[in-house]
Amino acid sequence: MTTNMNLKDIEKKVFSSYFNDGLWDIYGAFLILGFGLSMVSGWDYLMIPMATVAVMLLLFRPRIIKPRLGLVKFSIERQVKTKKAKIIAFIILTCTALLGLVFFILFSTNTAPEWLDNWMANYFFAAFGGIQAIFIAIAAYLVGVWRYYVYAALIFLAYVITGILRPYDMEYIPILLAGSLMLIAGAAILTRFLRKYPLPPKELDSASR
Repeated sequence: MTTNMNLKDIEKKVFSSYFNDGLWDIYGAFLILGFGLSMVSGWDYLMIPMATVAVMLLLFRPRIIKPRLGLVKFSIERQVKTKKAKIIAFIILTCTALLGLVFFILFSTNTAPEWLDNWMANYFFAAFGGIQAIFIAIAAYLVGVWRYYVYAALIFLAYVITGILRPYDMEYIPILLAGSLMLIAGAAILTRFLRKYPLPPKELDSASR
């Protein structure tokens, strides 16, 4: 029994180490910064290139992780938990995207009903930030990375303050600040990861050719 618990603890630590490269942090930072920069510039479609850069980072991520940490086959229980995490992430991201699309169409065409217009003015940022914070908190629980809880609280707080500052045309400041803090943290974690896990000699030789 003790041996099984020790193996589970080791597996959990190994699994969590796959999220200690900082690239997921940078991914989230780019999305938050993209939203904040679109608020500053007034260009709603600025999110698209920022999101594209974020996705490209994740696509490039295996080239950084695998040569340094190798491949580990996790238990069936861990694999099922990972699949559940992906399904939950997909559902929440899809619902968030659809919600944002509906609001964008309503307000860009000036067809939003008065009650929705009033609700948006008072609660939209807090609600939208709450949805994102819940998603990040669920991810933190599933992968066992404590700093994601900090990001969840930071993002929710940023959106709440954004709603408060909206009448003063300074609503972008908390969003940009939260994104910048996440970007700095992600860059620092990535730098530490690269120093802690340098490329093996074979990978260095192939990279130099």
